[in-house]
Amino acid sequence: MSVDGQRGGTAVQSAEDLLLVDDFAQLEAGLNALVTSGGAAAEGLVTDPSRPAAIFAEAWLTCGFDAGPAALCEDWQNAFSAQEREEFDSEQIAAGPAPLIRFLHPEGASPVMVLILPLAGFAHWPMVARWLERRRSGPVPSHAAIRLAAMDPRQDRFNRARSIFRLTPAEERLLCRLAQAGVLRDAATREGVTYETARTMLKDLLAKSGHPRQPALVGAALKLGALDEPLDLDSDAGMRQVFGLTARQSAIARLFALGRTRDEVAQRLGLGVESVKAELKVVYLTLGVGNATALAVVAAQIGLAARMLAAQDLGAVDLAASAEPVRLLPRARQSGRIAFADYGPPDRIPTFHFHTLTTSRYQPRSYIAALQAQGLRPVTIDAPGFGLTDMAEGDYFDLCAFDVMAVADALGAKQFNVISRGARQVSYLLKHCPQRLARAVVLNPEGEPQSDRSQGGIQGAYKRVFYSLPRLIMPLANQLANRLSDKTIERLVDQFVAGSAADEALLADPDQRRAYVHSSRLAGLQGGKGMVAVGLSHDVFKLTPIADGSHITAICGLQDKVFVPEDTLPRLQAAWPGMHVRLVEEAGRLVHLQCPEIVAAGLLDGSRLSSTRRQSRC
Repeated sequence: MSVDGQRGGTAVQSAEDLLLVDDFAQLEAGLNALVTSGGAAAEGLVTDPSRPAAIFAEAWLTCGFDAGPAALCEDWQNAFSAQEREEFDSEQIAAGPAPLIRFLHPEGASPVMVLILPLAGFAHWPMVARWLERRRSGPVPSHAAIRLAAMDPRQDRFNRARSIFRLTPAEERLLCRLAQAGVLRDAATREGVTYETARTMLKDLLAKSGHPRQPALVGAALKLGALDEPLDLDSDAGMRQVFGLTARQSAIARLFALGRTRDEVAQRLGLGVESVKAELKVVYLTLGVGNATALAVVAAQIGLAARMLAAQDLGAVDLAASAEPVRLLPRARQSGRIAFADYGPPDRIPTFHFHTLTTSRYQPRSYIAALQAQGLRPVTIDAPGFGLTDMAEGDYFDLCAFDVMAVADALGAKQFNVISRGARQVSYLLKHCPQRLARAVVLNPEGEPQSDRSQGGIQGAYKRVFYSLPRLIMPLANQLANRLSDKTIERLVDQFVAGSAADEALLADPDQRRAYVHSSRLAGLQGGKGMVAVGLSHDVFKLTPIADGSHITAICGLQDKVFVPEDTLPRLQAAWPGMHVRLVEEAGRLVHLQCPEIVAAGLLDGSRLSSTRRQSRC
């Protein structure tokens, strides 16, 4: 059965013509027109769900495919075992111009998805492009066949799950075997451990990951290893199209794959438990599986394929980013998980780095290394609704503060430092845990709408919309997130820093530019949820006043084109008397990347800095 890889389009709305153009001068004019019209021009703005996706290309194995008696090409051993090839070739698959999904059913193993892609339309996919580059000679086949590396019995690694969940090597291998086998007893046999040992290890795996049951854990590990995205994958349509399931059956399958019990599924769907049992038997028979874990494996593979095929743009996360020591910490009192990366060393108190409205936790390795060289322990964290950190109910910046305290608790830290792109999160930490905040650096603090004079250019146009038309924040944030391909981010950031020689010079460095683009792309993974929450809080944010602000340093790059110190510093100095100020002539919006040693100095010896404005050079 074929799966249509062409994204279904919607009629282009006039507001989209106005706002989503490639000409940034026209875009700026469109945003200004929105403010002038009071937002009337955006009434028809719609959200495109097919946002870009970022994958780990190394998570996929690829070989050539040509329709015919010997369908897999000469490089088939790169992606398939001999048993898998025998089953694959026996089907006599006729591949055409649309992508195809096939499932292999190796004996004693979970079903393995094979995605067959015509090169005419999919040569740009990262794993396919990498495979084409490695082909030395010979004719190029008409199609590529790809499959998840983690499902190959020759593999025993779940690199990203190991990092995120802090697994031991033995736990990582068992989890990989569990995905491949679908049954814990079989996974234990493959790994050469007793069943009781495997049960104990699985209990530890569930505790570390925060997943309540085995199917959800396995499905999450498969997804996290292949796709850089926090949201649950939608496998319903793929299940119906590939296996012919009914809407009810696909809904039941998805919930079981997420680790729900029969009673929970019945309650969620308004069905009787016996009806769920009967439908589940049909699902198992149709998919060729015998338990919920194997079902979760099938659902995860189909969900990944559906997400990639629907994406406007499919980009690759570079190897440095994939090696990031990111962890997912389950919240104790609220739903969801917190994403953070602790770079060490572990004998220092954490120094949290908070990102901006358009970026995420990811920072260039050179910046991380510079902070470590100064004796600091960088810990980057995604704010709720950004990157891999889930949203939750309640006041947004209260939630941000609670997340930071939870991560500090998990790291065993009674106190911590903060580097914040703006003053809000620092203010809320002063509200909730002032005794835990050792020192803080506020980079290029934001101003209040009424005092913000930096409203020129495209960034100023966006700010005016956010300041004056809060009802448009959600559709605009969604539209921005849905267009965050690498090329769009590069062009947009060039517009935002235009005229700042310091920022332009920094982003001319390929490594810095690549890291900034990746960080920006992560920011939009959840469709702009975090941006919406921040934007809607403008009217309610108030600084937390304290008696002594000498442990806080504000650092402003004088080439910043987004905010001007004269507009932003007075209210901070009034609320936090004794706060130190550094004005850096040769830095701009990205002052922390340009002058990390000045940032570190604000945390290490802030007491020696002048509380008056002091101009510096990097």
